[in-house]
Amino acid sequence: MSYLTTFCNNTTDLQAVVGDIDKYDRKRVLAPNWATTATSNLYQLSGTGYVSQLFVDNAEVTMVTDTPNANGEAGYTASTDTLQYFVTSSSVTALNSAVVEGGQDWDGLKTTVCKEQADRIMSYLDRPIYKRGNANYQGASNRDYDFIVIRINAILACADLIRSSNPERAETIEVMALSPDGDGLLDKLKRREYSLWNETSFKSESGVIKEVSVNSSSTGYIEDIKISGPPMTDYDEVRVVISTAGTFAPGTTSGVKYDVIVKNDDGLRMYKVIDAEIMNGDYQSLAYGAMIRFQAGVYTIADEWSVTFQSDSIPIGSVKSGQIYR
Repeated sequence: MSYLTTFCNNTTDLQAVVGDIDKYDRKRVLAPNWATTATSNLYQLSGTGYVSQLFVDNAEVTMVTDTPNANGEAGYTASTDTLQYFVTSSSVTALNSAVVEGGQDWDGLKTTVCKEQADRIMSYLDRPIYKRGNANYQGASNRDYDFIVIRINAILACADLIRSSNPERAETIEVMALSPDGDGLLDKLKRREYSLWNETSFKSESGVIKEVSVNSSSTGYIEDIKISGPPMTDYDEVRVVISTAGTFAPGTTSGVKYDVIVKNDDGLRMYKVIDAEIMNGDYQSLAYGAMIRFQAGVYTIADEWSVTFQSDSIPIGSVKSGQIYR
C-alpha cells in the first residue's frame, strides 16, 4: 500500500464497533477560576494544562495563536500555562457558572487516532495493504479496502479513544483485534487465515467468478467452476461472454453459445480461446485447466462474467483437505 491515510472512516465504522463512541471525546472540565485582565472583555484562566480546543457549554470556541481580541476567540499560552477568552456581555460570575471544557476537535482527534492505528496495523502485519479504487473489485460494501482491514482499524481506534477514561473497556475491545491468545482479527490476518483482495489464496487459485454485465431479463449464470490443480497461469482475468442468446433447459437443445477470452502478450482480454461453444449444462471448457458449468435459464447476448485466476508458490492459510478428481 502506498500513501496510507486510514482504512476506516471516523464515523459509522467506529460506531459499528462502539455505539456510544462519541461520548469518549477526551474533553475535561476546567476549574471555574476565571479572572479579569487589564483588557476589557478578555478573561483568563490559569493552570489549565494544554488546551488545543476550548468548549463553552458544549460549543466550540474559535482558537487563535495571538491574543484573543474578537468575540468568541480563545488562546492558550504554554509558557505561562494560561487560557485567555475574549467574550462580550459576560462576567467572571457567568463564566464560572458555565460548563467550560478543554480538549481537541473531535473530528480531528478521531481522524488522527484512525491514522495512528492504521500505521500500527501496517507495522504488525508486515505486508502491504493495497487500495482497490476500481468499483469492480470493491465488494459488497463498495469500499477502498477489504472489510476485515476496515473493521480492525475501527476496533483499534475505538480502543485507543476509550483507553484514557475506561482502560478496562478499551482492553476488552482491543482483544477483538489483538489477543494474547492469538485469536484476534489482526492476529488471524497476520497468519493469513484471511487473505486480502490482491493476495493469492485457495479461492483465487480455483478461480473467482464475478458478474461483469448481465441483462436484467437474464436468469442463467455460471453455477460452478472446477479445477484439478493450480491454474496454468500466474494471473488472468478470463472473460466468459454469451455470443448466442436463448433459453437453456435440461432435455432441450437450446443453442445458447458462449465465448472465452484470455490474455496474450499484448494484455488482458485479447485472445479468444473458445468461440461459440454450445452450452450443455455439463462441466465445459474454460481456460488454464479449469471447467465451468452453467445453470439452466435465460441468457442474453453480451451477458458477461469474469473468472479471475491468481496463483503463486506461497502457501496461504492453514492445512486443509480437498477433493481429488481423476
